[in-house]
Amino acid sequence: MNPIAVYTGELTLYWSGILIAIGIGACLSLSLALYPMSGRHNAAVWVMFPFALFFSVVFSRVIYWYCHLEQFTSIRAALLDYSTGSFCIPGVILGVWLGALVVRMLNLTDSAGRLLDAVAPGLALCIAIIRLSALFNGSCRSHIIITDKVFQHLPVAVAFTDSAGNINYRFATFFVEFLVMLLVTVLLIVFYCDHRNDRLRGGNRGGHVARRFLLLYGAVEVLADSTRYDSHLFHFTLLKNLNQYASFVSVAQVFAAVTILCVLIRYLRDSVRARGFQWYHVALLLIYVGTLLGAGYFGEYKVQRYGTYARCYIIQSVSMLVMVWVVTTLYHSCRAKKKRKLPKPAAD
Repeated sequence: MNPIAVYTGELTLYWSGILIAIGIGACLSLSLALYPMSGRHNAAVWVMFPFALFFSVVFSRVIYWYCHLEQFTSIRAALLDYSTGSFCIPGVILGVWLGALVVRMLNLTDSAGRLLDAVAPGLALCIAIIRLSALFNGSCRSHIIITDKVFQHLPVAVAFTDSAGNINYRFATFFVEFLVMLLVTVLLIVFYCDHRNDRLRGGNRGGHVARRFLLLYGAVEVLADSTRYDSHLFHFTLLKNLNQYASFVSVAQVFAAVTILCVLIRYLRDSVRARGFQWYHVALLLIYVGTLLGAGYFGEYKVQRYGTYARCYIIQSVSMLVMVWVVTTLYHSCRAKKKRKLPKPAAD
């Protein structure tokens, strides 16, 4: 499939770039549709959009430069020359978050968390379409070779030509993640419609949809990035001895794991404040540690070391699902119950 959509001699447009632009437009459109549901004006979304776009480009490019220093002469070249290299999606999430903070500082919204709640489903949709854009380039493919001819097509596999010209079929990480992130988008829209006004015990409102996005995206990214052959890995320059220990863990996986941990700590703190320290807090923390062991050692380390894909990825998938359940349980433990509206007495 030709990656070039339009070529005029002076201007070249790639299909992947067009899809990414569509993803950005879809994110903006969905955010504009959801934000007024909370009784707020869309001016905050319009102001946030250019800031989020600018910061996303900068952060995603800087992270890519850090992971691939050999491709650029300097960080300045990485930020000014976009004819080579790619980007890292964690930078997009950081850019959107910072864009919301700028809007809050400008007093265009009373809550950055509520603004991020409305943007979260659109951001999930944007990430899904960004992953789909890999259909027109060679990125986000897996190192897992599919040998069964029944599965040698989308959505499971895609043809891959190696440096020697041999064609094999690799697990289509980009397409599977595209489908899963579409599902995450639907779940977030439903969650936004039903729970955007949820209040934690103590009066805290806002940010819960955004945290649900971080939780679900993190779980998906830990699994998907583990299968990629082109993951963006850490590159320590001062502490070079650490490279041998971090060579199998990607920046995207660490970012996802840290965001999940931050969400867990937030809801654990709120739950303890609301109910006091209970026995089930200890139980949930022990289960969470077990999921870390399952996802990190029995999943990631074993699959990279021994290549036993089926068993290791089953363990890793189950571990991430249980991790999502732990954080969700903590959220519900500190969520204030909605007051039932009593029916008005009938007039005489």
